[in-house]
Amino acid sequence: MSASYYDVVVLGSDIAPLTCGALLAKRGFRVLVLGQHEPSPSYEVGPYTLPRRPFQCAFGRSPVGKRIFPELGLGQSVRRITQIVDPAFQVALPGHRFDVPQDDADLAREMDREFPEVKRPIDDFHKVVSRVDASLDTLLERDLVLPPETFLERQRFSRIRKTLDLPRGDTEDDVLGEFPEDHPFRIATRLPARFEGDIDPEHLSPLRLLRLYSNCRRGALAVGGGLPGLRDLLVQKIKAHSGQVRLDERASELLVQRGQVTGVQLFGAGEEISCGFVVVGIDVAPMLRLLPDRAVFEPLFERIGEPLLRHYRYTLNVVIRSQGLPPGMGHSLYLLRNNPTARVGAELRVRVERMSQAHTLISLEALLPSRKVEDDASFLPTVRPGMLAGLRELVPFVDQHLLLVDSPHDDLPPVGTHTTLDIATASRRGPSTMPAVYSYPVVSTLGLCALPIRTPIKHLLFCNAQVVPGLGSEGQLLAASSAARVITWAERGRAWMRRRLWTKVEI
Repeated sequence: MSASYYDVVVLGSDIAPLTCGALLAKRGFRVLVLGQHEPSPSYEVGPYTLPRRPFQCAFGRSPVGKRIFPELGLGQSVRRITQIVDPAFQVALPGHRFDVPQDDADLAREMDREFPEVKRPIDDFHKVVSRVDASLDTLLERDLVLPPETFLERQRFSRIRKTLDLPRGDTEDDVLGEFPEDHPFRIATRLPARFEGDIDPEHLSPLRLLRLYSNCRRGALAVGGGLPGLRDLLVQKIKAHSGQVRLDERASELLVQRGQVTGVQLFGAGEEISCGFVVVGIDVAPMLRLLPDRAVFEPLFERIGEPLLRHYRYTLNVVIRSQGLPPGMGHSLYLLRNNPTARVGAELRVRVERMSQAHTLISLEALLPSRKVEDDASFLPTVRPGMLAGLRELVPFVDQHLLLVDSPHDDLPPVGTHTTLDIATASRRGPSTMPAVYSYPVVSTLGLCALPIRTPIKHLLFCNAQVVPGLGSEGQLLAASSAARVITWAERGRAWMRRRLWTKVEI
């Protein structure tokens, strides 16, 4: 028999589930968050605190964030820990290296200097980006459920969709058709979308390409403390509204009766917790292992297909002395190596953060093919030296100033100049900690959405990176807003109680 009851149990500690939990707690729901044994966003090696993944707030100007953070009372807090990055990012290609500033005039001058022969197509491309941005902002500033599922949700979305000026087409040629396949500018626009989206980047739709490029440019914010800093704000907000956060605990089973989720069973102690809703903030594959029978999901997967694992995100952290950093190197950079046929690290995302006046952290990220990681035991040990070779193209004297090289995603030990580089015992390491990137047989709603919010099990909702994978971190906020709206609307009959509108006579 259950010893406790919560209105909502949230599984996962990523941006989407924590934001959803914070919204529901703020709206008066009794919320419990379970970390599901997910790796923390940072880890410690010797005296250094390192990120598991380079993080930049790419939704700084998103209407979704402008709706959510003020409602949570986090507007000032988010502004306090973030700062505008300019240039938004840099691109290093064979024979080309240039900035992508946030200011339109600065961007025009930079493009005219680097690519004078294609000035008009580049200007036309950025005009399309601005037009699409304005249309999507009009859509996302509404408190909609995406993807829409019910008749009323689809009707409301359709009414707004008709007013939008969005690109039509299935391939990037529809917006980059004037550029040859190997043109540097075309490659430069693809690189941010490859890394910032949560969907297989091999086939980019025009809308995903344009929005992710724009988010990386106009929405680029550096977050003090990185992803752990943002996560701490959300956790504190949940606790401030009487929610409970147990990041070191996980559910071992979802309890389902007559097609409706009724609670969760905790791992280890076997304690059962009853609830009205369960919000799943983890990937669908580990979620299915929590069910006694996955057969109920088969009709859904027959209709939309099951997510297919394509890539893993691999992070390499390098700490150097600050004097070894080239003076022109910005905060965020995308690199296509001079040797694109290299086995690993041909395309890299590079994030630079100042740890102190003396030390600088360089975090590199690469997308690794899942088949090579899983089927070739000799592949993963070659990733680290391959990425270091790419870093040497950006920082020629990195070896003279090197203090630490480490990755949380392989089984190689950290290498550095410190005599003691102990790894914190609580730090999870190894290939199992690499975030996965999926492809989806069927995408919906402007080619941005994949999984629905509602699942075949009543009151079991998805709220993870697989709901709106086409928008990356902005999509995670959108999934959180959508799941919170579904629950709030379903419980509208009890809203008067949560707002404490009763009187002593009514009691």
